[in-house]
Amino acid sequence: MHPVLHYHVRTMALLVGCLVGTAFGLGAFVLLPPLGRLAALSGRRDPAAPKAEHASLLDRFLAARRLGKLRAQLPAALSALSTSVKAGLSLPQAVQAAGESLDAPLGGEFRRMAAEMGLGGTLDAALVSLEGRAPIPEIRLLSAGLRLARTTGGSLGPLLDQLNDTIREREKLRGQLKAMTAQGRLSGYLMGATPAVLIGAMAVLDPEFLRPLISTPTGWMILAAATVLEIIGAVAIRAVVSVEA
Repeated sequence: MHPVLHYHVRTMALLVGCLVGTAFGLGAFVLLPPLGRLAALSGRRDPAAPKAEHASLLDRFLAARRLGKLRAQLPAALSALSTSVKAGLSLPQAVQAAGESLDAPLGGEFRRMAAEMGLGGTLDAALVSLEGRAPIPEIRLLSAGLRLARTTGGSLGPLLDQLNDTIREREKLRGQLKAMTAQGRLSGYLMGATPAVLIGAMAVLDPEFLRPLISTPTGWMILAAATVLEIIGAVAIRAVVSVEA
């Protein structure tokens, strides 16, 4: 092979390797928390749905998105429940009314819960089923509050208002944490993209500068070590900025 052509082939191989390493680093930085949540979700599947054991990663990703939408609907759902209870409706009626006024996915969950109680099921059984389908802390908090109100016989309206305030504060705290860690996330993105950009620029501006890096075993070892360190750095930064409220 002609020396010039051989050099260009090695340069292209270097750029491809750097881009792959950058992709792995950015992938680790972006996807690590969602994959952790998907792993937690996979351990909390509904016992009545054994086929979920074979769910694909796409299915689990969609399930995680669904839980995020469900969490965002909870304040409005609690407001609707509180209004219905204060108007004199029983809890099953209030749940049914809230389900009819809410969009999917939480509206469907409330309608299913009301149907289970309407068919003779207990409140505890309906709540356990809801927790299995929506394994998030806010749903567990709602279930605990409803069980407490049923056990103590206290007024349900003020309890639902308090739960609503608590969940809104959690959402506010989650937004504050996201804003506080924005600089760290930006650092992770820049750290992942900078090596490929710099090597690409050097390959265009000063190819001779990169020749030892792509034509010697020492240079190949440096590239391999740099790729590994890139991934480790992305994972470390992701772990620092990933704070769950």
